[in-house]
Amino acid sequence: MNIVVIAALIQAVIALGVAIFQIALVAGAPLGEYTMGGQHPGKLPGQFRVTATVSAIIMVAQSGHYLAQAGILNPALSPGQNAIVNWFWFGFAVLGLIVNSISRSKKERNTWVPVLLVSAICTLLVALN
Repeated sequence: MNIVVIAALIQAVIALGVAIFQIALVAGAPLGEYTMGGQHPGKLPGQFRVTATVSAIIMVAQSGHYLAQAGILNPALSPGQNAIVNWFWFGFAVLGLIVNSISRSKKERNTWVPVLLVSAICTLLVALN
């Protein structure tokens, strides 16, 4: 197994973990301090649960994409399309890293900055190859 496959697998697991976190928020888990700037300690209000639902769907799709990049699932995209999507996900990870780095919530920063740093590295390794 080469470094790109390992990076793709790590990213697939990260994306699935984030999706599970978002699903927990949708279900009413009192984790509001760990997301969206920590504006809503405890359970998220309804409109933020909708956002968490959309995020969960996006992260499941991302996980599937990286499982395809690792050769576990059949790719749904052409090699050229995969390259574009790989760079998109890298930009998504970097943007998430920046946004979470400046969050007013210390819990959010301490939880997600390390995760997103690993995510940015993994998505970059896949995008470069």
